[in-house]
Amino acid sequence: MCPLRVHSWADIEEYKLDHIWEVVTDKFDSADINGQRDHVLKHMRRLWNNWRGSLHIIVKSKPLRDVLKDVPEGVDKSDWEWLVKEHFLSEKFKERSTRNSMNRSKLIMPHRTGNKPIREIIYELLCKDGNPPDMATIFFETRKKNDKLVEPETNEKYAEIQELVRSEPSLINIEVVERCFGPQCKIHVFGFGGGITAKELKDGNSSKVELLDELNATRKENLSLKKTPR
Repeated sequence: MCPLRVHSWADIEEYKLDHIWEVVTDKFDSADINGQRDHVLKHMRRLWNNWRGSLHIIVKSKPLRDVLKDVPEGVDKSDWEWLVKEHFLSEKFKERSTRNSMNRSKLIMPHRTGNKPIREIIYELLCKDGNPPDMATIFFETRKKNDKLVEPETNEKYAEIQELVRSEPSLINIEVVERCFGPQCKIHVFGFGGGITAKELKDGNSSKVELLDELNATRKENLSLKKTPR
């Protein structure tokens, strides 16, 4: 459904995005479905980027001859050859990939969720005891390695978050984040991954019922989109 012969999501033509949206509206319906178009397409862009990232791992792990021969399931052979030769092996992509790897290596408190969305981890934590996880739990579960925090900076910040949550239990998660990490930008909240904004959390979307509904809907959306032929 989503084209592969482009260098980035921004290169996808508008009529193709319209087709993608038509497929979504064929599967889902709500009173405000058209008002959700931008949000859903942004989510699909993240899924698409993650999927392409998993394809790039294949390219890095094998000799070129084997890469071209072992076409991933569901991918057209000619599209795969274009993606490998014209995109993954281009100088521009390799420079950006190297730069991104270096930037990730410099992160002081990196998350360790792999390709698993932070929102999915929050959902799983929510289901364990029926209550929304606090910020200390979210921070630990998304940054642990072998069930412990390894960087000194990460441990120090975790202790700070724990103390704040303990001493002021009435604070909601966005308030804890802003006390520990400063004001958050409009489109991203530290510790929550993409797709959750400070405004949403401040407006009450972090309550038990609303958070469960939101995360459960996103989980179902992920599964449906993954099953849709590309």
